[in-house]
Amino acid sequence: MVELLSVRDVGKTFGGLKALDGVSFGLAKGEVLGLVGPNGSGKSTMINVLSGVYRPDGGDVRLDGRSLVGAKPSAIAAAGLSRTFQNLQIFGGLSVRENVLVGRDCRLRSGMLGGVFGLGGSLREEREAKSLAADLLEKVGLARFVDAPPSMLSYGQRRLLEVARALAADPKVLMLDEPCAGQSQAEADALAVLIRALAKTGIAVIVIEHNMRFVMNLVDRIVALNFGRKIAEGTPEAIRGDEAVIEAYLGRRGHAERR
Repeated sequence: MVELLSVRDVGKTFGGLKALDGVSFGLAKGEVLGLVGPNGSGKSTMINVLSGVYRPDGGDVRLDGRSLVGAKPSAIAAAGLSRTFQNLQIFGGLSVRENVLVGRDCRLRSGMLGGVFGLGGSLREEREAKSLAADLLEKVGLARFVDAPPSMLSYGQRRLLEVARALAADPKVLMLDEPCAGQSQAEADALAVLIRALAKTGIAVIVIEHNMRFVMNLVDRIVALNFGRKIAEGTPEAIRGDEAVIEAYLGRRGHAERR
């Protein structure tokens, strides 16, 4: 496998607690990877390390061969790694379209002053960005809300708005943190179709999700964490029968039911 994203021996400690302990995995172009584990297993810490919110205490993260360790989140987004958040990060004072445009900022060459004063190619960039935002909102099923405030959206639709905003950064790797939260089954099914379509364009996707049915039916490969360590890695079929995952993620009850 030619790795687009390479995570090697990543560790992160908070006050003596090892949130991540020597975690390694890779991700190929166009691959969908599920990152699973019980609460407190280190999933969100890993996403925060990958996106630059946290700096790892050890190990390395490389995107297209370039180390991301120590880079600011904005630089990491510009390098091609974009994310959504477990807790919604929606700007209530902006329209749905404007929320998507926020995600495009790392790709704009003219900068904020150019946008304010109409300098250089800022007007052309603005038109192109608005067109892209409209296309992305169409893709996630929110086209009819383009000029509406986010308060008009359901919780599940706001999740989709975050996906559109993350895509506006033109990512090589898209990380989705609990994308099914608050969504109906129909919305989750539509999201799965969207993720597979994105993967076919070459975007690599990491999905953190407690809905194991969603994960098992979607991803190409799974990395399972528990207490900050990787306990298993493999196809959904292999992970479904892995004793360590059943014990850690599904619990003893799930283990007993399986027997």
